Amino acid sequence: MALCLAAAVVTGCALPKANQGVSVSQTTRGVEIRSSDSILFDSGQYEVKASARPFLDQVAGLLTSRTKSNVLIEGHTDSVGGRDFNQDLSELRALSVMKALVDRGVPKTRIKALGYGMSRPLANNATEAGRQMNRRTDIIILGERQENLGQDPFKGMIDSVVSFGKGLFK
Repeated sequence: MALCLAAAVVTGCALPKANQGVSVSQTTRGVEIRSSDSILFDSGQYEVKASARPFLDQVAGLLTSRTKSNVLIEGHTDSVGGRDFNQDLSELRALSVMKALVDRGVPKTRIKALGYGMSRPLANNATEAGRQMNRRTDIIILGERQENLGQDPFKGMIDSVVSFGKGLFK
């Protein structure tokens, strides 16, 4: 899994399964870095996991060295837990990612954090696979083009992800 995650991030291609974690894609809004909730957070929590540090370090490095574009962080949840809980959780998660990026040197004035709760699902919440796809955080580099970020916008991510993956199997 770790090697698949690293390859997808480095090449900028979407992963075939939501549970593999991260995808980078060009959208009409800009470059979108999508991560499943399990990369950044424990279930039902909004504090960023320690294991997410390498990923957030790479994102912050990209935002501080390769672009001056503004950034939108969007938190999303599945439908488990109710509308109010999920709305609050998605907002707190987006704010946690924002704080983590600001702590890593990204100017706060460039970042906006929004929570959408369960209002923007990617898949049907009736199945675990669908719910897993819906639990995500999107980091959108507004108006940016993927090619402007360089050949390898996540240089060094392979080593970080492989190290993280090896730690999972000890």
